Amino acid sequence: MSDSGVFPWTVIVLTCQHKDTVYTFQRELELRQQRGVLPQGALVLTVQDRQEPLGSGGATLNALLVAAEHLSSRAGHTVVTADVLDEAHILILHTGRDFPWSSCSRAFCWLPIERLEQKVQGPVCVLDLLLDQLSTQICPGSPPGVWVCSTDMILTVPPDFALSWEGFSGIRVLAVPGDISYAADHGVYLADSQGRVRDIIYRGTRDQIQHALMPDGKVPLVSGPVFFCKTVTEKLLQTHVTPPLDGCTYLGLDSGAPPLQISLFLDLLKCLCSDLTLDQFVAAERAGCSSTAGPQGAAVRCGRAELWRILRGAPLLLAYVSGGRYDYLTLSGKQHVDRLTNDWMERNTLSHIQIESQLSDGARILNSVLEGGVTVATGAVVQHCHLQGPLDIPAGCLLSGLHVLTSPSVRKVVLSSDIIIQGHRIELGELKLNVYTVLGAHDDLQVAFDDNNSSFLNRSWNIFFSSTGVQPEELWVTGERRSLLDARLFPILHPKGGAVDLEG
Repeated sequence: MSDSGVFPWTVIVLTCQHKDTVYTFQRELELRQQRGVLPQGALVLTVQDRQEPLGSGGATLNALLVAAEHLSSRAGHTVVTADVLDEAHILILHTGRDFPWSSCSRAFCWLPIERLEQKVQGPVCVLDLLLDQLSTQICPGSPPGVWVCSTDMILTVPPDFALSWEGFSGIRVLAVPGDISYAADHGVYLADSQGRVRDIIYRGTRDQIQHALMPDGKVPLVSGPVFFCKTVTEKLLQTHVTPPLDGCTYLGLDSGAPPLQISLFLDLLKCLCSDLTLDQFVAAERAGCSSTAGPQGAAVRCGRAELWRILRGAPLLLAYVSGGRYDYLTLSGKQHVDRLTNDWMERNTLSHIQIESQLSDGARILNSVLEGGVTVATGAVVQHCHLQGPLDIPAGCLLSGLHVLTSPSVRKVVLSSDIIIQGHRIELGELKLNVYTVLGAHDDLQVAFDDNNSSFLNRSWNIFFSSTGVQPEELWVTGERRSLLDARLFPILHPKGGAVDLEG
């Protein structure tokens, strides 16, 4: 740790999917640096993933190349050199896919927390909790190298947790305990008694997962943080000049290399698992990875063979955090509302509430202004809104991004429990619009509409079709996945009335 108590990062890289978010995310990193959350001398960079889906492994290789380029330039080199990695502490954070309950991704999803010790109050987001855990508990003492972590989850480790780094060389992965039933939809590490990782099991059968049981009866979940020592980092940097792996970096793509999608866990790390042979690693079909038999099958197999050649032999070691907790931010609206109302105790976060007596103790208000008689029930959340009463917000509801002018429209809607109303500010060329969406907290966004578990506004699709006269063919194109996430329920433009409002 540095004298200021902040981990001495040399470079912090945040990857993102969309070009439009690069400036905003970069500004957020710089604000945290100004507040002292990140070291003043660190390079903070936001790197857009290329349009082609590179996967978490490809995004890691691309981010590492960009970090090495900046360090090389700062050191006066005209080409990328691995020498700049000798004393560098690099952090690569991946923002991942879009999150339906926050327009700024999971990383910048607000949480009902205030840090009164800060001189300047600001929002506490998922990213802030992760940076705190990494900088104060997980990373201290680690040698020069690269830490890689997703921002799609809230990771908690015990206050007394500490890792030993004396003489460490290789790759270290952190895992927290989970139940077998939960692990069936996620990944687990299979390790020997010395902590060496034998295999990574993704969406395995119950029997496969049981082989990974730890003495406490839990299994080690693949939960995010990965550390690569300097020697391994130098090998990773070689990939930007190694076909077909150069197709993971912007430099290779700009030079005409075909894009290649690789996974951080199921490609980069799996090639180091002791139970696998070369043929098993290269040729096997794996859930969550590019197919070895598809149009890019030859490139995928060749890329895996190169990873094996470059990385094989480096020790892959498991650090099991027995008291740790891992909360992945799923697409479930109900889970997100419960997370905001149950996991933290702050009722009013950076908000102005005219009549606080109308808020239940279990309500959560974030970054909002409530004027007049706005009643918010236990288990309900209002975020990024300006509302005028009288309004009654029932339990389980989430209101987000609603402007004060929408209050009359909201009053006309008889809200029931577990309803989510969101305002979205979008741009179509020069046209700026406010679009409003309404969903049920219990709706599964990904299942097909004819699935028994499918719903819209917490009710059967058949009720919606019969009451509105709308037909499935009007919501989905033939051959398209027919899920709520893909339904054309909220038109941005209307042929007669222009942009829809909350009542439209």
